[in-house]
Amino acid sequence: MEIRIPAKIEIPFCADVYISAYGAEPWNEVYEKSSVEKYISDYLGSKTKQCFAAVENGKIIGATLCMVVPSIGAPFLRIEDFCITAEEQEKGFGSEFMKLIAEEAKKLGCDSLILGTQRDFPSHKFYLKNGFSEIESALLYKET
Repeated sequence: MEIRIPAKIEIPFCADVYISAYGAEPWNEVYEKSSVEKYISDYLGSKTKQCFAAVENGKIIGATLCMVVPSIGAPFLRIEDFCITAEEQEKGFGSEFMKLIAEEAKKLGCDSLILGTQRDFPSHKFYLKNGFSEIESALLYKET
């Protein structure tokens, strides 16, 4: 597997991965492809936002959207979305992709990765299995 920043022409393939992953259990979310493509485009070409694609045998099978967050000391990489196409899940690709993301984070000067997930979703177990640990924190939300 290789990791790379996708070219603009690869955005639709990354959108397909996103739609496939989040359309499966337990999320069952439905997205308009053009909205997902715009979302991914917003992460390309930015100094602080990053988009990485996981490529296996020439095919994009994973995508992550993340941000370099400045911090006292070293910045950290906040993963906003991490997905592997539904067909390729549970084959080890997610773990391999996460390792490659950590390597990219180091190259960007980041000393850690941070993300949010739901405890009752399979992703929670996946992240714990891949070296993440829970921190005491509360994620709060307010509509504007």
